Amino acid sequence: MSPQPVAPVTPSVPGTADRPGVTPPSTAPAPAEPAAAPEPAAAMDLSNTVPNTLTPEETAQGWKLLFDGTRLVGLRGLQKPDPLAAGWKIQSGELTLPKDIQQTDKVTGGDLATTEHFYDFDFRFEWKATVSANSGVRYLVNNMIGQSPTGLEYQIIDDVHNSLGLKGGPLRRSGALDNVLPVGPNAKLRTADPLMKKGDPWNEGRIIVQGAHVEHWLNGEKVLEFALGPQLKGIADRNFKSGAEVFQNRPHATFGTKARTPIVLLDQGTEVAFRNLKVRPLAPQAVAPANPGLGQRANVPSPFLLPPKTQAGQH
Repeated sequence: MSPQPVAPVTPSVPGTADRPGVTPPSTAPAPAEPAAAPEPAAAMDLSNTVPNTLTPEETAQGWKLLFDGTRLVGLRGLQKPDPLAAGWKIQSGELTLPKDIQQTDKVTGGDLATTEHFYDFDFRFEWKATVSANSGVRYLVNNMIGQSPTGLEYQIIDDVHNSLGLKGGPLRRSGALDNVLPVGPNAKLRTADPLMKKGDPWNEGRIIVQGAHVEHWLNGEKVLEFALGPQLKGIADRNFKSGAEVFQNRPHATFGTKARTPIVLLDQGTEVAFRNLKVRPLAPQAVAPANPGLGQRANVPSPFLLPPKTQAGQH
Protein backbone atom coordinates (compact mmCIF):
# COMPACT_ATOMS: atom_id res chain seq x y z
CA MET A 1 0.00 0.00 0.00
CA SER A 2 1.27 3.41 -0.88
CA PRO A 3 2.01 5.61 2.08
CA GLN A 4 -0.46 8.40 2.71
CA PRO A 5 0.89 11.94 2.36
CA VAL A 6 1.72 13.53 5.64
CA ALA A 7 -0.14 16.73 6.42
CA PRO A 8 2.10 19.68 7.18
CA VAL A 9 2.55 20.44 10.84
CA THR A 10 1.69 23.94 11.97
CA PRO A 11 4.06 25.28 14.60
CA SER A 12 2.25 25.94 17.83
CA VAL A 13 2.76 28.62 20.41
CA PRO A 14 4.03 26.98 23.56
CA GLY A 15 1.32 26.56 26.23
CA THR A 16 -1.73 27.16 23.98
CA ALA A 17 -2.47 23.77 22.46
CA ASP A 18 -4.50 22.42 25.41
CA ARG A 19 -5.95 25.69 26.70
CA PRO A 20 -9.62 26.24 25.94
CA GLY A 21 -10.51 29.48 24.22
CA VAL A 22 -7.06 29.99 22.82
CA THR A 23 -6.83 29.67 19.09
CA PRO A 24 -3.55 28.71 17.57
CA PRO A 25 -2.20 31.27 15.13
CA SER A 26 -3.57 31.10 11.63
CA THR A 27 -1.43 29.59 8.94
CA ALA A 28 -2.77 32.02 6.32
CA PRO A 29 -0.15 34.45 5.11
CA ALA A 30 -0.37 37.94 6.58
CA PRO A 31 -1.46 40.62 4.18
CA ALA A 32 1.45 42.36 2.54
CA GLU A 33 2.38 45.73 4.04
CA PRO A 34 2.41 48.65 1.69
CA ALA A 35 5.78 49.03 0.04
CA ALA A 36 7.84 51.83 1.51
CA ALA A 37 8.33 54.78 -0.78
CA PRO A 38 11.79 54.73 -2.33
CA GLU A 39 14.23 57.16 -0.84
CA PRO A 40 15.04 60.06 -3.13
CA ALA A 41 18.17 59.55 -5.18
CA ALA A 42 21.20 61.49 -4.08
CA ALA A 43 21.68 64.69 -5.99
CA MET A 44 24.13 64.35 -8.85
CA ASP A 45 27.48 66.08 -8.42
CA LEU A 46 27.17 68.51 -11.29
CA SER A 47 29.93 70.93 -12.19
CA ASN A 48 29.34 74.58 -11.56
CA THR A 49 27.55 75.99 -14.60
CA VAL A 50 27.00 79.50 -13.23
CA PRO A 51 29.90 81.73 -14.30
CA ASN A 52 31.91 83.62 -11.68
CA THR A 53 30.44 81.82 -8.67
CA LEU A 54 31.53 79.15 -6.23
CA THR A 55 29.42 76.18 -5.24
CA PRO A 56 29.16 75.30 -1.53
CA GLU A 57 31.43 72.34 -2.26
CA GLU A 58 34.06 74.58 -3.83
CA THR A 59 33.91 76.97 -0.91
CA ALA A 60 34.34 74.08 1.52
CA GLN A 61 37.37 72.91 -0.46
CA GLY A 62 39.02 76.31 -0.04
CA TRP A 63 38.49 77.86 -3.48
CA LYS A 64 38.61 81.66 -3.67
CA LEU A 65 36.94 83.81 -6.33
CA LEU A 66 39.01 86.55 -7.96
CA PHE A 67 36.24 88.07 -10.11
CA ASP A 68 32.51 87.88 -9.38
CA GLY A 69 31.23 89.17 -12.72
CA THR A 70 30.71 92.74 -11.54
CA ARG A 71 33.91 93.66 -9.71
CA LEU A 72 37.47 92.59 -9.02
CA VAL A 73 37.50 90.86 -5.65
CA GLY A 74 41.03 89.46 -5.67
CA LEU A 75 42.89 91.32 -8.42
CA ARG A 76 44.72 94.63 -8.65
CA GLY A 77 46.55 96.56 -11.36
CA LEU A 78 50.33 96.34 -11.56
CA GLN A 79 51.24 99.19 -13.89
CA LYS A 80 47.93 101.06 -13.58
CA PRO A 81 46.44 102.03 -10.21
CA ASP A 82 42.93 101.84 -11.72
CA PRO A 83 43.03 99.12 -14.39
CA LEU A 84 39.27 99.38 -15.07
CA ALA A 85 39.65 103.05 -15.98
CA ALA A 86 42.83 102.40 -17.96
CA GLY A 87 41.56 99.74 -20.32
CA TRP A 88 40.07 96.65 -18.67
CA LYS A 89 36.26 96.49 -18.80
CA ILE A 90 33.60 94.43 -17.06
CA GLN A 91 30.84 93.59 -19.54
CA SER A 92 28.16 90.90 -19.33
CA GLY A 93 30.03 89.01 -16.63
CA GLU A 94 33.31 89.09 -18.56
CA LEU A 95 36.59 90.75 -17.65
CA THR A 96 37.64 92.03 -21.07
CA LEU A 97 40.56 94.01 -22.48
CA PRO A 98 39.29 95.61 -25.71
CA LYS A 99 41.77 97.18 -28.13
CA ASP A 100 41.11 99.46 -31.07
CA ILE A 101 43.50 99.68 -34.03
CA GLN A 102 45.59 102.42 -32.44
CA GLN A 103 45.94 100.39 -29.23
CA THR A 104 47.08 97.15 -30.87
CA ASP A 105 50.42 95.96 -29.49
CA LYS A 106 50.26 98.61 -26.78
CA VAL A 107 49.70 98.18 -23.05
CA THR A 108 46.45 99.90 -22.04
CA GLY A 109 44.90 98.34 -18.94
CA GLY A 110 48.18 96.82 -17.79
CA ASP A 111 48.71 93.49 -16.05
CA LEU A 112 46.37 92.26 -13.32
CA ALA A 113 47.87 90.50 -10.29
CA THR A 114 46.23 88.60 -7.47
CA THR A 115 46.16 90.57 -4.23
CA GLU A 116 47.18 87.40 -2.41
CA HIS A 117 50.51 85.68 -2.97
CA PHE A 118 50.71 81.90 -3.35
CA TYR A 119 53.31 79.20 -2.87
CA ASP A 120 51.49 75.99 -3.81
CA PHE A 121 48.18 76.47 -5.62
CA ASP A 122 45.57 75.25 -8.09
CA PHE A 123 44.45 78.09 -10.39
CA ARG A 124 41.52 77.65 -12.79
CA PHE A 125 40.41 80.18 -15.34
CA GLU A 126 38.53 80.57 -18.60
CA TRP A 127 39.58 82.81 -21.46
CA LYS A 128 38.28 83.89 -24.84
CA ALA A 129 40.80 85.04 -27.43
CA THR A 130 40.24 87.28 -30.43
CA VAL A 131 41.93 86.97 -33.84
CA SER A 132 45.75 87.07 -33.44
CA ALA A 133 45.41 87.39 -29.66
CA ASN A 134 48.46 86.93 -27.45
CA SER A 135 48.23 86.93 -23.67
CA GLY A 136 49.10 84.63 -20.82
CA VAL A 137 49.15 83.87 -17.12
CA ARG A 138 52.45 84.31 -15.31
CA TYR A 139 53.33 82.74 -11.99
CA LEU A 140 56.38 82.24 -9.77
CA VAL A 141 57.27 85.73 -10.91
CA ASN A 142 59.89 88.30 -10.09
CA ASN A 143 57.59 91.21 -9.26
CA MET A 144 59.24 94.34 -10.64
CA ILE A 145 57.45 97.54 -9.65
CA GLY A 146 55.95 99.34 -12.62
CA GLN A 147 57.03 96.66 -15.11
CA SER A 148 55.56 93.44 -16.38
CA PRO A 149 56.97 90.74 -14.09
CA THR A 150 59.09 87.98 -15.55
CA GLY A 151 58.37 84.39 -14.65
CA LEU A 152 56.81 81.19 -15.86
CA GLU A 153 54.02 81.81 -18.35
CA TYR A 154 51.01 79.70 -19.33
CA GLN A 155 50.62 80.72 -22.96
CA ILE A 156 47.30 82.08 -24.28
CA ILE A 157 47.35 82.72 -28.02
CA ASP A 158 45.40 82.42 -31.28
CA ASP A 159 47.08 79.25 -32.52
CA VAL A 160 45.86 79.81 -36.08
CA HIS A 161 46.63 83.44 -36.95
CA ASN A 162 49.24 84.78 -34.53
CA SER A 163 52.67 84.73 -36.17
CA LEU A 164 54.41 83.84 -32.88
CA GLY A 165 52.40 80.66 -32.60
CA LEU A 166 52.81 79.80 -36.26
CA LYS A 167 56.60 80.18 -36.15
CA GLY A 168 57.17 78.77 -32.71
CA GLY A 169 55.10 75.62 -33.03
CA PRO A 170 54.24 73.70 -29.82
CA LEU A 171 56.60 75.93 -27.79
CA ARG A 172 54.33 78.92 -28.39
CA ARG A 173 50.88 77.33 -28.52
CA SER A 174 48.14 77.71 -25.94
CA GLY A 175 48.94 75.81 -22.77
CA ALA A 176 52.71 75.74 -23.29
CA LEU A 177 55.25 77.05 -20.81
CA ASP A 178 55.76 79.86 -23.26
CA ASN A 179 58.92 79.39 -25.35
CA VAL A 180 60.39 77.04 -22.74
CA LEU A 181 58.51 73.71 -22.84
CA PRO A 182 56.00 72.61 -25.51
CA VAL A 183 52.48 71.27 -25.15
CA GLY A 184 51.52 67.79 -26.22
CA PRO A 185 49.38 66.92 -29.25
CA ASN A 186 46.28 66.71 -27.06
CA ALA A 187 46.30 70.51 -26.58
CA LYS A 188 43.22 71.65 -28.48
CA LEU A 189 41.34 74.94 -28.41
CA ARG A 190 37.56 74.63 -28.47
CA THR A 191 37.36 77.10 -31.35
CA ALA A 192 40.61 76.74 -33.23
CA ASP A 193 39.91 79.69 -35.54
CA PRO A 194 38.33 82.75 -33.86
CA LEU A 195 37.19 83.99 -37.29
CA MET A 196 34.85 81.02 -37.73
CA LYS A 197 32.58 82.04 -34.83
CA LYS A 198 31.56 78.40 -34.36
CA GLY A 199 31.43 76.40 -31.18
CA ASP A 200 32.21 77.50 -27.66
CA PRO A 201 34.76 80.36 -27.71
CA TRP A 202 35.64 79.88 -24.03
CA ASN A 203 38.63 77.72 -23.14
CA GLU A 204 39.40 76.28 -19.71
CA GLY A 205 42.90 76.67 -18.33
CA ARG A 206 44.43 75.28 -15.18
CA ILE A 207 47.82 75.62 -13.49
CA ILE A 208 48.86 73.39 -10.59
CA VAL A 209 52.01 74.07 -8.57
CA GLN A 210 52.80 71.76 -5.67
CA GLY A 211 56.29 71.13 -4.44
CA ALA A 212 58.58 70.95 -7.46
CA HIS A 213 55.80 69.60 -9.65
CA VAL A 214 53.91 71.81 -12.13
CA GLU A 215 51.06 70.95 -14.50
CA HIS A 216 49.32 72.84 -17.30
CA TRP A 217 45.81 71.81 -18.30
CA LEU A 218 43.77 72.89 -21.31
CA ASN A 219 40.07 72.10 -21.74
CA GLY A 220 40.15 69.20 -19.31
CA GLU A 221 43.37 67.66 -20.64
CA LYS A 222 46.75 67.72 -18.98
CA VAL A 223 48.96 69.02 -21.78
CA LEU A 224 52.27 69.59 -19.96
CA GLU A 225 53.95 68.64 -16.71
CA PHE A 226 57.46 69.42 -15.56
CA ALA A 227 59.75 69.82 -12.57
CA LEU A 228 61.10 73.09 -11.23
CA GLY A 229 64.85 73.46 -10.97
CA PRO A 230 67.99 74.97 -12.48
CA GLN A 231 67.61 73.15 -15.78
CA LEU A 232 64.39 75.06 -16.40
CA LYS A 233 66.28 78.33 -16.12
CA GLY A 234 68.97 76.92 -18.40
CA ILE A 235 66.43 76.39 -21.16
CA ALA A 236 65.00 79.87 -20.65
CA ASP A 237 68.50 81.40 -20.80
CA ARG A 238 69.28 79.61 -24.06
CA ASN A 239 66.04 80.84 -25.58
CA PHE A 240 66.79 84.39 -24.45
CA LYS A 241 70.21 84.27 -26.09
CA SER A 242 68.58 82.99 -29.30
CA GLY A 243 66.55 86.21 -29.49
CA ALA A 244 63.20 84.74 -28.51
CA GLU A 245 60.63 87.52 -28.47
CA VAL A 246 58.90 86.32 -25.33
CA PHE A 247 61.90 87.25 -23.18
CA GLN A 248 62.18 91.01 -23.36
CA ASN A 249 64.41 90.83 -20.31
CA ARG A 250 66.82 88.09 -19.31
CA PRO A 251 65.05 85.50 -17.11
CA HIS A 252 65.66 86.52 -13.52
CA ALA A 253 68.10 84.66 -11.31
CA THR A 254 65.35 82.72 -9.51
CA PHE A 255 63.48 81.68 -12.67
CA GLY A 256 62.06 78.21 -12.16
CA THR A 257 62.39 78.17 -8.36
CA LYS A 258 59.72 78.36 -5.70
CA ALA A 259 58.62 81.66 -4.22
CA ARG A 260 55.45 83.07 -2.72
CA THR A 261 54.29 85.35 -5.53
CA PRO A 262 51.11 86.62 -7.18
CA ILE A 263 49.45 85.14 -10.26
CA VAL A 264 49.38 87.65 -13.12
CA LEU A 265 47.01 88.09 -16.09
CA LEU A 266 48.95 89.77 -18.89
CA ASP A 267 48.19 92.74 -21.10
CA GLN A 268 50.38 92.03 -24.13
CA GLY A 269 48.73 94.44 -26.53
CA THR A 270 45.88 92.32 -27.91
CA GLU A 271 42.27 91.70 -26.95
CA VAL A 272 41.45 88.97 -24.47
CA ALA A 273 38.63 88.17 -22.04
CA PHE A 274 38.57 86.18 -18.79
CA ARG A 275 35.95 84.74 -16.46
CA ASN A 276 35.62 82.05 -13.77
CA LEU A 277 38.89 83.05 -12.14
CA LYS A 278 39.31 80.93 -9.02
CA VAL A 279 42.28 79.76 -7.00
CA ARG A 280 42.80 77.25 -4.20
CA PRO A 281 45.90 77.30 -2.01
CA LEU A 282 47.40 73.84 -1.64
CA ALA A 283 49.27 72.36 1.29
CA PRO A 284 52.96 73.26 0.98
CA GLN A 285 55.36 70.53 0.00
CA ALA A 286 59.11 70.53 0.24
CA VAL A 287 60.80 71.30 -3.04
CA ALA A 288 62.52 68.11 -4.17
CA PRO A 289 65.94 68.27 -5.82
CA ALA A 290 65.66 68.94 -9.53
CA ASN A 291 65.38 65.84 -11.70
CA PRO A 292 68.22 65.12 -14.12
CA GLY A 293 65.68 65.99 -16.77
CA LEU A 294 63.06 68.69 -16.91
CA GLY A 295 59.60 67.78 -17.97
CA GLN A 296 57.40 66.16 -20.52
CA ARG A 297 54.64 66.95 -22.91
CA ALA A 298 51.58 64.96 -21.97
CA ASN A 299 51.22 61.75 -24.01
CA VAL A 300 54.66 62.25 -25.60
CA PRO A 301 57.62 59.97 -24.81
CA SER A 302 60.41 61.99 -23.21
CA PRO A 303 63.67 61.35 -21.38
CA PHE A 304 62.32 63.71 -18.71
CA LEU A 305 59.65 61.39 -17.38
CA LEU A 306 57.73 62.32 -14.24
CA PRO A 307 55.35 60.10 -12.26
CA PRO A 308 52.01 60.35 -14.09
CA LYS A 309 49.14 62.11 -12.35
CA THR A 310 46.28 62.06 -14.78
CA GLN A 311 43.31 62.59 -12.51
CA ALA A 312 42.39 65.89 -10.93
CA GLY A 313 41.55 64.17 -7.66
CA GLN A 314 45.15 63.02 -7.23
CA HIS A 315 46.49 66.49 -6.48
